[in-house]
Amino acid sequence: MSTVEPGTVLVERYRLRQQASTDLAAATAWEAYDQILDREVRVTLVTGPYTGDALDAARRAALVTDPRLVRVLDAGSDADGNKYVVTEPHTGTTLTEVISSGLVDEQQARAIVGEAASALAVAHARGVHHAALRPEAVRVDGHQVRVTGLGLDGGLASGETLNVKPAQLDAQGLVALLYYAMTARWPGQDLEADWIAKDTLIPLPAQLDDSGAVAPLSSLVPHVDTEIDALVARTFDASGATEGPMNPDDVTAALQPWGEVSVVASLPGFVQPEPEEPRRQSIAEAFGGEGVPPARRPVTGRIARTDETMAMGAGNVPAGYPEPQNDYTYEPQTYGQHAPVPPPPPDGAPAGYPPAGYDQYGQPVAQGQQQQFAQQPPQQYPPQSFAPGGYPPEGGGYYEQDGGFATQPAPKRGGVNPTPIVLGLVGVAVVAGLIWAINAMMSPSSDMIADASPSATASASAGADGEGSSEPSAPTETEARPVIDSATLLGNLDWDGSTLDHPEKVELAYDTDPATFYFTTTYQQAQFGGYKDFLGMELRLREPASVSKIELLTNTPGGKVQILKGGEGGEVLAEGTFSNTTTFELSEPIVSDSFTIWITELPQASDGFRLELNEVVLS
Repeated sequence: MSTVEPGTVLVERYRLRQQASTDLAAATAWEAYDQILDREVRVTLVTGPYTGDALDAARRAALVTDPRLVRVLDAGSDADGNKYVVTEPHTGTTLTEVISSGLVDEQQARAIVGEAASALAVAHARGVHHAALRPEAVRVDGHQVRVTGLGLDGGLASGETLNVKPAQLDAQGLVALLYYAMTARWPGQDLEADWIAKDTLIPLPAQLDDSGAVAPLSSLVPHVDTEIDALVARTFDASGATEGPMNPDDVTAALQPWGEVSVVASLPGFVQPEPEEPRRQSIAEAFGGEGVPPARRPVTGRIARTDETMAMGAGNVPAGYPEPQNDYTYEPQTYGQHAPVPPPPPDGAPAGYPPAGYDQYGQPVAQGQQQQFAQQPPQQYPPQSFAPGGYPPEGGGYYEQDGGFATQPAPKRGGVNPTPIVLGLVGVAVVAGLIWAINAMMSPSSDMIADASPSATASASAGADGEGSSEPSAPTETEARPVIDSATLLGNLDWDGSTLDHPEKVELAYDTDPATFYFTTTYQQAQFGGYKDFLGMELRLREPASVSKIELLTNTPGGKVQILKGGEGGEVLAEGTFSNTTTFELSEPIVSDSFTIWITELPQASDGFRLELNEVVLS
């Protein structure tokens, strides 16, 4: 084998950058760059007597695709005799590092191992096995579980490993990982073997009872699930009985369900990275590869929740990361010829302004002024903080908090002070009224006056009733709190037999877990690639409720968004652009049973244009 160093290019394609860590004794790992497909990769150079087995196993593993398995991209040798295996980069934190910071509880251990078992079950269906499971081969990346070394690790461990019940070996390794996550003790295959590098941190072996069996999980972990305890006991029975799981599918069935568990929500703190710079996985290969949704670090502490929302989060543990879809392939380029013009806002009013015919304070606006607003393009709107009513009148002016615009200060009045005159007239009227009252009481016609008084009273009552009937009715008041019951996408578009923008993922936008998120299809243009003009998400409440603030938590800032009352065509309540935490404060509480997030331009992501909406909170 020739000497390789940073900057070496293998097979005129993979440029080595710097060495990466590995616990395999017969391997050297490198962070590298694929110069043809323009992507980061990991190159592992393999040596030793089992090199051929490792390359063959890696080639078979390349046929397996699952977002929880680090994918094998290439395997072979170059002209200098270097044997190599190229995979996706290893991201996330190894289970060894997770446990070094603190044990995880039973539910999280179930979720981590359950995800790993499901991934290996996919490989098992294709006749591919890992055969070398250990804590270093399982990683937690944000809210995803990633299994590394499929095929390669087992091939380097031993040339015979893959031929001795590899499916059962994987099942035992998965149960060993479950035991290790909860106890920091390793009951699986011996890791002090020749195929493990000597400088690797080896976990402590599991304790054995008098019969030579692994100490029961219940003796080390209080209140553990009896089914989990029994699974461990069957797997590591000292008598050699065959009642334990025989393949990853058996482990998956034993651990189900774990879908309600958020893998990252309560792992040790260092596993939950800071949210300022969320790291994304690369999109799918443009040449037929299957895509994976970008992994996101959990975003916490950035959203102001109501008491009810917090209560829901405590008792309703949300689902984990979205199920993988082959969604992140590149969309066909339109080259601008089909770029649509965003539709005009409902009621003919530009986005971000109050309903047609009224200003922000609910006062009627003259027809000419409405036309003036309608003629302005969206990009020419003044900043909303300039004035709540719109543009200042020509010639400048100033803005008062309660009084609106004024072109000039009110002039001081001159002339005679009218106060003495008014007081004098009031005094004369009072005296005249007293004289008239005395005369009326002493006059014979007082009976007529008395007879007339009921009709006058009735007339006054009728007048009062008439005035009351002309007053507008007070707006409906409600004590109900806004709770999102369901959501529907508006503006769906079918493409190649599937619906764009993932309507099946909408519930992740209001599941009270900011670690999960709804995501649209990735387009190559901000206006949905030219395929449509808008995307709406109508949020339906359990019952009509008063809403004064709407908060949107996203991973992708930018784009253009409006908040509508009701569904499509509803009244525009607010508009703006997405940020990590977007807050819309309404000028007055709005009572409705539905609100719509109306998007006319998508934010820009690293691989195109899409929206990733972590959470919606109404209050």
